[in-house]
Amino acid sequence: MPSTHNQGAFLNLPADMSDPRDARAVVLPVPYEATTSYVRGTARGPRSILAASAQVEWYDEARGDEPCRRGISTLAPLDCDGAPEDVVGRIAGVVEAHVGDGRFVLALGGEHTLTVGCAAGAEAAGPLTIVQIDAHADLRDEYQGSPWSHACVMRRLAGRFPIVQIGIRSMSAEEAAFSEEANGLLCVTGREIAAARCEPGGCLVWVERAVQAIETERVYLSVDLDGLDPSVVPAVGTPEPGGLLWNEALAFVRTLFESRKVVSADVVELCPRSGTVRSDFAAARLAYKIVGHALRA
Repeated sequence: MPSTHNQGAFLNLPADMSDPRDARAVVLPVPYEATTSYVRGTARGPRSILAASAQVEWYDEARGDEPCRRGISTLAPLDCDGAPEDVVGRIAGVVEAHVGDGRFVLALGGEHTLTVGCAAGAEAAGPLTIVQIDAHADLRDEYQGSPWSHACVMRRLAGRFPIVQIGIRSMSAEEAAFSEEANGLLCVTGREIAAARCEPGGCLVWVERAVQAIETERVYLSVDLDGLDPSVVPAVGTPEPGGLLWNEALAFVRTLFESRKVVSADVVELCPRSGTVRSDFAAARLAYKIVGHALRA
């Protein structure tokens, strides 16, 4: 890595590789946290991911290249003051502007509510399917008195977008009923993913099923980090046993990018813990894998 860095930028890229005028991808930190229902701290997520990214190697050992050389600009953290509707609208405006210019946008959260704004902004590129990696269905109509809770994010998007859910292993009876009755919603459960490990083909079984269910060419990818197994990312606001293992997650993301046009994405719900950076680093590596695939597309 060069010794001259742009301190605070994703991967600490030098100025000539992170110039917003030339970059083909942008990273948007969104330190939004208003409805966290268990462990608080997701507002610190973007800063921790950016700090950890400084230690991530530019060279992608699986693909044999350095995709960041195509240009990744890091935007200033979004102003997250105000009512949820205002913040969501602000996010949508930023994402729409960059996607409309042909750039890939990766938002770093922050709580999952930000996905509502990101998806709305990404829709500027045309019809979308939302692909959600998550432990939770997030299909409640309201939670703790708020329809804008992180537990309601996919309910706010259902009906407007088709949704493919990956890794779900926790939901309420209300959410289960909605999921069964909703059109345009496919759920690949954590139980199904675990069972596939014992089948010929392994994760390819459910990866193919999920990708084939995506009917639009364009996709928005939302990664709630609790969708991964806690052995991979323990520092999340609402951890759940089970989930995607590291290489399963990478295999799915790679297949998704190779088969569809992913125009924008987010990585959300990191809840940094003092004294350990393993989750921060895993989130940063996953974020770079996502941006890398986008830059190759």
